[in-house]
Amino acid sequence: MYRIGSLDTPHVQLILDQSMVPPPLQNALNRINARVSIRSLDKALVSGVSSTADVCVILPGAQGSPDVLDRILADASHQACATMVLPGIEAADPPSEIEQESASGLLGRAAAEPAAVTMSTDELTGHIKALCEIRHPLCRLRDELARLRRRHAELASGARQFKEQLSLAGQIQNDLLPEPLLDTGPLTISTLYLPADRVSGDIYDISRLDEERLSFSIADATGHGLPAALLTIFIKNSLRGREIVDGSYRIIEPDQLLERLNRDLLGTNLTQCQFITALNAIFDRTTGRIRWARGGVPYPILIRSGEKPRQIPSEGGLIGAFSGQSFEVVTHDFAPGDTLLFYTDGLEALLMTRRTGHNEASLLQSTWIDRLAIDGPQTALAEIHQEAINTPDTDWPKDDITAIAIRMN
Repeated sequence: MYRIGSLDTPHVQLILDQSMVPPPLQNALNRINARVSIRSLDKALVSGVSSTADVCVILPGAQGSPDVLDRILADASHQACATMVLPGIEAADPPSEIEQESASGLLGRAAAEPAAVTMSTDELTGHIKALCEIRHPLCRLRDELARLRRRHAELASGARQFKEQLSLAGQIQNDLLPEPLLDTGPLTISTLYLPADRVSGDIYDISRLDEERLSFSIADATGHGLPAALLTIFIKNSLRGREIVDGSYRIIEPDQLLERLNRDLLGTNLTQCQFITALNAIFDRTTGRIRWARGGVPYPILIRSGEKPRQIPSEGGLIGAFSGQSFEVVTHDFAPGDTLLFYTDGLEALLMTRRTGHNEASLLQSTWIDRLAIDGPQTALAEIHQEAINTPDTDWPKDDITAIAIRMN
């Protein structure tokens, strides 16, 4: 039994091109007790297909324009109205009425079924009944598609807002980076800061502690994205190696700074990005000596004329992982031409993408280290920047890259 709501009578709309209703179609409509409304092709182009029609039967006539037919079919599809086209059938009765209804819809093109010229009353009755039965499923599909489109629009809007917020967060991070120091003699300082995305889990700082001492820091928060980026803002202030006490300043030694940072992180009880790796160093211009402590970051690399590049190891684990940690202090006396490289593990990830082994000496085996020694830090770090841009994301475990190269003039 066919039903529309509580009614047993289907609504069939006929659209004619100055022609009569063929007798087989009249008989089929009478058999199913259909409520029939009739429109001309011209009126259908203006008013569209009725929003209450269950089936639309189109008789375009021999001279019917394909473009006109396509437009009516498209409108029927918007109404989730199943459609049957009966081309070239001789008509017997004139149209009984012209309706003036219009509607709009969301669904794509609905079913349109061409019929043979010689289709009998029985065949037409069966086809119209079958098309009436799919009216409700088509309406459900139309409504579901409309819901999905609304949801897609909401998600697209949310994604745009999120990207804008990420871009803003990235700009704030960039604003937190230190301005280049004007007088760093006898050192030349080169830096590379390359986020893997709009925001970074890396941070670095270079500051003047007093007239004779400079401070260098790098840190890498575990993970990526916004949580890691937010943690770097917390870390930024903790990396400054000077504090004001009773109206004067006190220099915080590198190991003490990392121990304090370790306690602060443990005290926050973070649920994400709980750990960081970091390094803090102090350079004394009067002695040409630098001392540092590290926790989890790769060992610094020393490049000295006449010697092979080498790492300088020291003890120090993940910061924020365990209480009571200590961090070994390493002291190095610069010789003229020495270059000391501090960096996060993103540099290793990029340079070792085409190697099979990953070990503590792997970065030393890269040809880039040789170019760093020959060409100098500025050129070598610019090369890393370009290589990170040119390397497809699928070819390496893309990560933030931060490096500080300190060279004794």
